[in-house]
Amino acid sequence: MDKAFKIPPKSSKHLTEIAKLPEILKVLVGHEFKLTGKTRTDGANVRKLIASELLKIGLPEEANSGEFEIVPPKKKGVPKMLRELIDTYTVTSGLSYNLQVWNRIPYCKTVLVKYDSGESLKCDNVRYIFVKIDSVKNIISSITILTSDYIETHFGKFGKPTIKHQLLISNKARNQIYSSNSKILSYPDSKKLSYFITDTYKNPESSIANEPSFQNLYSIKLLTEMVAKKLIGKKLDNNATKNRGQALERLTLELLGYKMRDFEKLVGGFPDIPNQLLEVKVQDTQTVDLGRFTPEKEEVVVIENNLTTFDVRYLIALTNPKTDIIEGIILAPGEKLGEIFTYVSDVSYKCQRSIPMSFFNLLDGQCVYNP
Repeated sequence: MDKAFKIPPKSSKHLTEIAKLPEILKVLVGHEFKLTGKTRTDGANVRKLIASELLKIGLPEEANSGEFEIVPPKKKGVPKMLRELIDTYTVTSGLSYNLQVWNRIPYCKTVLVKYDSGESLKCDNVRYIFVKIDSVKNIISSITILTSDYIETHFGKFGKPTIKHQLLISNKARNQIYSSNSKILSYPDSKKLSYFITDTYKNPESSIANEPSFQNLYSIKLLTEMVAKKLIGKKLDNNATKNRGQALERLTLELLGYKMRDFEKLVGGFPDIPNQLLEVKVQDTQTVDLGRFTPEKEEVVVIENNLTTFDVRYLIALTNPKTDIIEGIILAPGEKLGEIFTYVSDVSYKCQRSIPMSFFNLLDGQCVYNP
């Protein structure tokens, strides 16, 4: 995408009028678009198409350097297409679309860009463009342009911000794991958990959703033999990170010996596999999204035994982003992660709002604004 989009317009008055955007973008409806299955790639490709059409009619005049200030630290929450204050979203299939807005509360007056003139661009000024893809015909079936006001009025308020913590695994650290003989970096269980674990395998009798069974809580040493070593070289589904994470979770449960009926529906909480106090992550970039809980800070997970985020075991599968093959494994208690890797100091968060897919289906073949 053209770098010009990273510079804000000269003022809020210079933005292309939102009601004119459908006329500009309608040419994209019916345009060929093949999903790659990778969320970030598909999102970037959608942005490029929209950027291309906006460039054809000419972008708003840019603000001069020194005349404005990006208010949020590290531009967190600022739309990727800042020149037109636009964020884009790729809608595919399902019963509903889960809109996730990162690092800003959509319908609020918080300032994103402050001008020396006294003007500003605020969170509630952002324009949301939803591009619906027909995965059978491989085309863009509709484009819907909405404001945050419209979204909250028609579909309800955005949920409270969900905090996301991140862990940074450097390329150097990844390469060290890849070049080791085992391709596995593991550390023993926490001292507290060492009194409960076993190195001897016994078929699990509890549900994956149950709290740890201390007669059958596998040690990291046993998990390495049963799971980590067998995961190296495995290929995960070439799909979105969330789906690949679920695929890894199911594969892990299978290797642990849980019966299929026990994990047809995954738990979805923290940790991913409560019965083994095990959190499972897939990562093909430098950062690992830890979710709402982070072992950077100690929080109680199992009240009865005072087990915390320090005691939870983390299995992180390092995959090749091109092949989706697992090339390395990290298996360590939460207390060790901060010693080996780096926590990202700025906490990210997201606000979510579910939009029924029936809403987008009714707009098939159209390009509209706040219908």
